[in-house]
Amino acid sequence: MTKRKIAQRIPFTPSKTQAVLLEQCFGARRFAYNQQVEVFNTYDKDTNPRPAYPNVTVMKNTHAWLKDSPVPSNALSNAIMDFRKSVTAYFRKAQYGKNRPRFASRHDAVQSFRNTMPIRRMDGNRYPLSKKLGSIRIGKRHKPRFPLDQLSSWTVKREGDKYHIVFLFDVDVQPKPAVPGRVGIDLGVKDFLVLSTGEKINYPQRLHQLEQTIIREQRRLSRKRKGTGAQSNNYYKQKTRLRKAYRKLHDWRDDYQHQVSHRLIEENQFIGMETLMVANMSRKAKKRVDETGRLVRNGQARKRTMNRNIRRVAWSGFADKLAYKAQWYGRTFQQVDRFYPSSRLCHECGWKNTGLTLRDRQWDCPACGARHDRDVNAARNILGEALRLNGYN
Repeated sequence: MTKRKIAQRIPFTPSKTQAVLLEQCFGARRFAYNQQVEVFNTYDKDTNPRPAYPNVTVMKNTHAWLKDSPVPSNALSNAIMDFRKSVTAYFRKAQYGKNRPRFASRHDAVQSFRNTMPIRRMDGNRYPLSKKLGSIRIGKRHKPRFPLDQLSSWTVKREGDKYHIVFLFDVDVQPKPAVPGRVGIDLGVKDFLVLSTGEKINYPQRLHQLEQTIIREQRRLSRKRKGTGAQSNNYYKQKTRLRKAYRKLHDWRDDYQHQVSHRLIEENQFIGMETLMVANMSRKAKKRVDETGRLVRNGQARKRTMNRNIRRVAWSGFADKLAYKAQWYGRTFQQVDRFYPSSRLCHECGWKNTGLTLRDRQWDCPACGARHDRDVNAARNILGEALRLNGYN
């Protein structure tokens, strides 16, 4: 039995007065974060290696309006903590030019603030946020899944015009009973998952429908123009619609992956999966020129299509879900090295097909005569290699 942090996201509708107060909280949290970023921008390795960052007390003494803000005081401290995490990530990956802290904007898709001193009680079907913010109504279908005395924090989020509160619980998670199942998983674009049992799992048609909605909303946004007055308002209205479409796709895909990963965890004690470098696989095609200096476009359209298909299936998110669920529930999850030639090896005799290409969906082994489905064969080889790495015979 181990303590785990489990989040539950609950939608709610604030009153008009409460919505105004929540916007003030979002603004105060952005202000505290941006104060840190402003000082960080003065950082210089030689002349200013240790900038003096303002703490909550200094900011409240300097800006009196923060004292009257309805935002919980520890939410400002949490904003500073979030900034420090982003700075740590920046210096860890600075050679790539990524993760540099940037100013938070009121136009960002998600606005939020976090309170790590939650009230651990309910007033009927209402949860009190604080004295200044009042309480929010929680519907029966969204009632907290765990006792509130296990609540460690809550976060209020606004995504577009939708509000959510995210409860974070400290829960004792018990391992599930052992089962005899073992499975190897080959990830793909044509088929999302191919199991060593021969089963192929794909996203339902709903994913394509949601993607078409995004394409349609993106096309409408491209026709809007930033500017002043009605043009600018229409642009931001359409941008909100596009964000909503993206969020709907993300939530649907996330829910489907949870269903599939839950099923695999329930049915199997051992799970083997290949390791894929999504960033490397989805790199843009390099521009090439011919002898006359003209741009060669051969293959670039195909490469863009492959990039889009790789991104849409979200392999990394699915692997993360399997990994933490296996850790929670006492299952073994083993990933195989990304250079392991799972598709090229015959799982019957081990002969290696060095001439295999992406177009070859089936092939015959000349050594033992076995006929292979490319992806099923890869899944079986992945299972065998994962078992070997864990010391199984």
